[in-house]
Amino acid sequence: MLNQDALAQLKTLKKDIHDSIPRHQGKVRGTSGRFGFVNTDDGQQFFLSPDEMDKVLPGDTIDFRVEDTKDGKKQAIVEKLIKTEQDFFVGQYIVKGKGHFVSPDHPTLNRWIFIPPAKRNNAKDGQLVNCKVSKHPYPHGKAQADIIEVLGDAADRQIESNMMIRKWGLSNSFSEHCQNEASALLSVMEEAASTEERADQTATEWLTIDSAGSRDLDDALFCAAKDGGWNLQVAIADPSCAIKPGSEIDQEAARRATSSYFADQMLPMMPSELSEGAFSLLPGQKRPAMVCNLAITEQGEIENFSVENAFIESKAKLSYVQVQGFFDGEEKSDVETPLTDSLKETLTALNACAGALLARRKEQHLVLDDKPEFRMQLNEQGKIDQLVPVQRTQAHRLVEECMVAVNRSIAGFLAQQENGLYIQHAGIRTERLGEARALVKERLGIEKPEDISTLEGFIDMQKRAAADESELPMSAILARQLERSKYSTEAKPHMGMGLSCYTTFTSPIRKYNDLLVHRMVKASLAGQTNEALPAEQLEAMGEAQNNVRMATWQTEQWLKAEWLERQVKAESIQGPQKGHIIQVNSAGFTVRLDDNGVEGLFETRRNKDWKFDTKTMTHTFKKGEEETTYRLDQAVEVVIDKVNPVSREIKLTLA
Repeated sequence: MLNQDALAQLKTLKKDIHDSIPRHQGKVRGTSGRFGFVNTDDGQQFFLSPDEMDKVLPGDTIDFRVEDTKDGKKQAIVEKLIKTEQDFFVGQYIVKGKGHFVSPDHPTLNRWIFIPPAKRNNAKDGQLVNCKVSKHPYPHGKAQADIIEVLGDAADRQIESNMMIRKWGLSNSFSEHCQNEASALLSVMEEAASTEERADQTATEWLTIDSAGSRDLDDALFCAAKDGGWNLQVAIADPSCAIKPGSEIDQEAARRATSSYFADQMLPMMPSELSEGAFSLLPGQKRPAMVCNLAITEQGEIENFSVENAFIESKAKLSYVQVQGFFDGEEKSDVETPLTDSLKETLTALNACAGALLARRKEQHLVLDDKPEFRMQLNEQGKIDQLVPVQRTQAHRLVEECMVAVNRSIAGFLAQQENGLYIQHAGIRTERLGEARALVKERLGIEKPEDISTLEGFIDMQKRAAADESELPMSAILARQLERSKYSTEAKPHMGMGLSCYTTFTSPIRKYNDLLVHRMVKASLAGQTNEALPAEQLEAMGEAQNNVRMATWQTEQWLKAEWLERQVKAESIQGPQKGHIIQVNSAGFTVRLDDNGVEGLFETRRNKDWKFDTKTMTHTFKKGEEETTYRLDQAVEVVIDKVNPVSREIKLTLA
């Protein structure tokens, strides 16, 4: 037996060995494979082997030690679970022999989760379900989950949007308290609107232009030609007159952050009796609004701007199709609102004014090119019947230019105040800046590539890239290296639009950030100081809006994959399909098919014959003496290899 001194020495030795091994705390990041990583707050990253990854879930915060592998690399060994963020998830129910599992619809939780017999909720093989993690895999065993809701079968109507609504935590109904508050507001709307001093602009010949079926009408327009330009007026619905900060409706609108537009349903940001009723600028209805008055020169310059509270009354609800028909000299006879001479005069002035605004933006700032889009026509089962090409028209551009002019002007107005809310776009991503500078110096002849971090330098770079006629698609490459826009309380540049500052003000019944800007503008008009919005609120608002974007996009991808699968099975689509490369990364590239806009992935990873150049975003295939390059915007021919609608997976091979 060891004596006390020997035991003490052994204990000290064990402690010394323990203390000599590096230990950290970090957050688990999953991958598309079985392995993962753990990231620490100080920017370090450590590898998690498949065995270690099986002990944790993506998003977990863990204590871990670092050990050397046999090949001399570093790896993390899980020692303690601090907290987990993975709770609810959706997926497909799978019965494998006597085992019942769910395959999660999650980008990095790519393992089947066991469902205990008592928690299966009568789910059947292949059904889509909503689950809650009931047992974490650490320290022993496997993860388990309870099925809290069976969503339905893959063929069910609206299953795609309903599942994405659950996945991304959206709401498709309002609480009873919220509905009661909305009903109460209806009875005091006129009184609430009248508590603020308002100009009477109900006699103005306002008109709205939107999709034919839209009822949540945020904006109305009027324009008159004058010597040297136009007087443009844009009236924006004013829910801020009645929805008070901290009210039940306000809190719910803040949580939703935006209305959600799916192919088969719409989730409004606020109850429909408000968004499509009391606040909507419907024709023949007196409504509170904030009216923006802009003096526009013939050169498209905004030479004067003011904003005021007002009452307005829209005289006509027009659709994009009807307005475009007028511009094309093909007036529609089967329309709800025939065009009077005064409406035609207003539309003519609006079109000319918008054209001047657009020309000025193209000259002085940056304007994105229109890309071909496809509209989904659904059948009675809620599945895609046809994918119809849609072109943006003069009517769409007219409305867009009027809204951009207002948003720019409001941003400039707020920049003169103490606090504001802006949309900031920082340009090239920090981690890509070095390669981007080297590329533009080499390919575009920019002598001082460091200048592309300034607004003027960025605009110059983008204009040179658009004019570049070399084989390398410079505009497309630079576009894939940009930061995402984000909310900011500082009036910093929106590089993507080439503007010194920008915000959005024109959709307060559809977007919560626009409602916040309304409140700020009103406070400034009243001589009050705006309080700075907390960073946490901006971050939560951005995250909520991103969740909506992801939910609607994934719904569309699912519907398109299901349509494509049907076309392939019916042999309506056979053989090579023409398309263009629209996304590129080290794992492969995404191709959009020319005939229908459906997107699929061609994978190059795990194939030693393919090499990827990150600077030019170019894939090169080399086999013997044969060498072929694949770049952004390049035309290619592909064959449909594999389609899985539920996972929204479309795999392609090169023809």
